[in-house]
Amino acid sequence: MTLRKITDLIKHSDKFSYSFEVTPDVTVEEINNLKVEPVFFSVTWHAKNHKCEDLDIAPLRMAKLLRSKQHNVLLHLTCDMLKKDYLDQVLILLQEQNICNLLVMLGEKYDAATSDFKSARDLVMYIKASTGNYFCIGVAGSPDQTGEKLLNLKEKIDNGADFILTQAFFEKEVFNNFAKSCKEIGIRTPIIPGVFLFQNLKQLNGFIDLCKVKVSQDLLDQVKVKEESNIDGLQIVKKLIQDLIAVNELKHFHFFTLNKLDIVSNFVKEI
Repeated sequence: MTLRKITDLIKHSDKFSYSFEVTPDVTVEEINNLKVEPVFFSVTWHAKNHKCEDLDIAPLRMAKLLRSKQHNVLLHLTCDMLKKDYLDQVLILLQEQNICNLLVMLGEKYDAATSDFKSARDLVMYIKASTGNYFCIGVAGSPDQTGEKLLNLKEKIDNGADFILTQAFFEKEVFNNFAKSCKEIGIRTPIIPGVFLFQNLKQLNGFIDLCKVKVSQDLLDQVKVKEESNIDGLQIVKKLIQDLIAVNELKHFHFFTLNKLDIVSNFVKEI
């Protein structure tokens, strides 16, 4: 199977394209029943669940399954509970499976006492030093990052990260300001916008609470008004994507599906 790096996949998109994030417990049937073809699937890691005990863990099984079906895979990898000898085994396995894309993060509730890696930057550097340019490495970016956090993001890029995948946002100005700030401090790598679909205010508030993202009161008021008028929140996200395509000439968007593949599949067919 041909190796396809994320940076090449999105570079060669000449029209709207998309990718899906799934958790390791998405079913084979759900993948097989998809009526659309994402450019790639990202697979979440959840170190607190599998504790990096061996190579027979859910995210690696799902990554191998997707690859066996000829899908491009972006595997999440966190510093949490990660030891160098275990990581070395994972990197060998991924190369054997022709998986060359990683999304490197610190990890939820990270504890430095249980890891050999003190930061995502350190993890990026170790992977690059161990495997050269085999892996295409992405790092997470929060669109509201400023100051020191933005400089920390640049450090990850300067030490080998190849692209940025943003947390979900809901207003085009948020992404535009983030992209501008990145450019001003010398970040030139691709920035992939992350998208979360919501149908009502309850779903939006649930995502805000879960992921600690910031949204303006104006947006919350807009969603409330539309909901009272029986207008689906999906229309707000659709307009956001269309505006970003028109103004920024963005073509690729990454969807945090929460394994609701039917809803996301139907949505992308309408863009």
